Amino acid sequence: MTDVIAIPSLDTTALLADYRSTVVPAAADFVRGHISARALREKWLPYFRGPFLQYEIAVQDAWREAYGPDQGIEPGPPTADPAYAEQLRYFPVTITHNNLERLVDVLSVELGENTAGSTRLPERIIDFAYVIDALDSLLESLAAQQD
Repeated sequence: MTDVIAIPSLDTTALLADYRSTVVPAAADFVRGHISARALREKWLPYFRGPFLQYEIAVQDAWREAYGPDQGIEPGPPTADPAYAEQLRYFPVTITHNNLERLVDVLSVELGENTAGSTRLPERIIDFAYVIDALDSLLESLAAQQD
């Protein structure tokens, strides 16, 4: 078994602040019918391609550092070894963001310039709101552990 290796700077507190200042208000506006799905995507993408992408790269770097630079990142789920517990706790953040990206994309394709009230599949809007809230809670939990 490998020794536990400290994780490099993964500032979940900063990511949470960016998420709450950008994504949460846009999501609320979308769910309430104030903006279109396309407008939601336009607000989401700078966050997804900016602060989140930097965070995701830091998670990957932390995994490479812990697992060994010569190992690379293997396809499939990460090894569930207690030695990697610190690195593994950040994977749900990246997985959730990538799933949310797909959902925002689907909503944008389905609705375009229309609002949430125009959907033929209201469960997508419910799923979207649930994921937004759950991701906020996850980020808050990880940020609290960093304080």
